[in-house]
Amino acid sequence: MRVKDEDKVTRIYQAAMRVINTEGFQGSSMSKIAGEADVSAATIYLYFENKDDMINKLFIHLKSKMGHSYFSEETDLNPSKGTFRAIWLSHYQYITDNPEEYNFLQNFSNCPLIEQVDKNSTLDYCPVFEKLFDQSKACGLLRPLENDIIYSLLFAPISYMVKKTRTTAITLSTNDLIDIFEASWRAVGTK
Repeated sequence: MRVKDEDKVTRIYQAAMRVINTEGFQGSSMSKIAGEADVSAATIYLYFENKDDMINKLFIHLKSKMGHSYFSEETDLNPSKGTFRAIWLSHYQYITDNPEEYNFLQNFSNCPLIEQVDKNSTLDYCPVFEKLFDQSKACGLLRPLENDIIYSLLFAPISYMVKKTRTTAITLSTNDLIDIFEASWRAVGTK
């Protein structure tokens, strides 16, 4: 049995993102992805059952990577506005530093393929969020909304603005970031 090479998996994931971001999900093929990754199509099948399996695993991998980027050893996870600001800024940093990954995540999240993903796997990065949201609601820091609603109200505005900066001449200043966070916070916070 062959030992799986993590470098090849990384190359395949990177190639899949590039091909899918340019060609779309339907326009991508294993042979195009293999060519972009500089591996044979047969090599991809050593790691993935089929294209859908590869795309689903790529989504889960990137979603987990994004979620873990929000938290470091220094992240204070006590319910406070400052904690949410630090996580929010980490989200901003991730989507700014990883536009290709974030573009793939957004495209995948808005297409029917998302329904094929094992919902438990997509939430592997979320237990910290779920716990923080629940603790924050229990102490009255956050409004009593569903966690998905809180997540959307908190992160969608900055995601939209970063996307807007890529397609227009808009640049976000530090004051803009503060204003966007404060507006988002007013939607979910009570204090």
